[in-house]
Amino acid sequence: MKYIIFLISVIVGFVICESLLRINNAIKLNYDIEMWKYAKILKQKSENHKIGHIHQPNKSAFLQGVEIRINNRGFRGLSLESYPTIVDRRIMLIGSSITFGWGVEEEYVFSSILQKNALKDGKVWAVYNGGIGNYNTQRYVTNYIENWSDIKIDDLIVQYFINDTEVLEREFERKINFFTKNTHTGVLLWKVLNSFNQDLSIKNIKSYYEKLYMDDFEGYQEMIMQLGKLSNFCEFKKINCYLLVTPDIHQLEPYELKFIHRKIKKIAEDLNFKTLDLLKTLNSLPAKKL
Repeated sequence: MKYIIFLISVIVGFVICESLLRINNAIKLNYDIEMWKYAKILKQKSENHKIGHIHQPNKSAFLQGVEIRINNRGFRGLSLESYPTIVDRRIMLIGSSITFGWGVEEEYVFSSILQKNALKDGKVWAVYNGGIGNYNTQRYVTNYIENWSDIKIDDLIVQYFINDTEVLEREFERKINFFTKNTHTGVLLWKVLNSFNQDLSIKNIKSYYEKLYMDDFEGYQEMIMQLGKLSNFCEFKKINCYLLVTPDIHQLEPYELKFIHRKIKKIAEDLNFKTLDLLKTLNSLPAKKL
């Protein structure tokens, strides 16, 4: 009898905990829950293990406080058919969450601003947002060549974030238990367990990135290979290829990751990318505001 009472108590306690968490997360946004919903609603498994996941076409969701629209080709925003037939340039951006615009209204993401600024100069540009959350260089290069290379463009902009050498686990192939997959309580417990990983704490961030950019690190070698493949592809297709280097803004004062920017600039130059480094621009802004 006492075991039945214990079991009932655990179930009732879990139901209460889950209910309170769902109410709280509906009122106050929780980053981990929002990312969890992003994976459940807008992502799907890719058959190519080098891509991992792609967006589900023609889906939308309200995530991190903003509406996210995915078009028929897996981009965030308008369908390709919605752009003017005659344009001065067709530009595609590829990258991860920053390019995608996680938590940013569609009208304020990089692709939208670029398009609006062109209009101010009297030019009509079609700018496609090919950013997908939880991507690295291997994923966004492979996804572009495999799934989007049929789309006619003049310019390809790689928004390179400095953690793009990370080796990522395929989230749709992880051994995830029922509670983590389906409940807010499970996500909270997962977060607590992962909080013991100190690699990405501010005090350890330099040593973490030093590992990612060791010459013999798997992800670093993969990044160089993938950018080389993309450079050759752009040359063959006669596409202008740009690399936009985006720093980690967690600690800009002082910024201890300049060694990465030097490495990336050298790699990009060797591979014939036109390069722009955002570090100087972002350093001119108040760190707390960023």
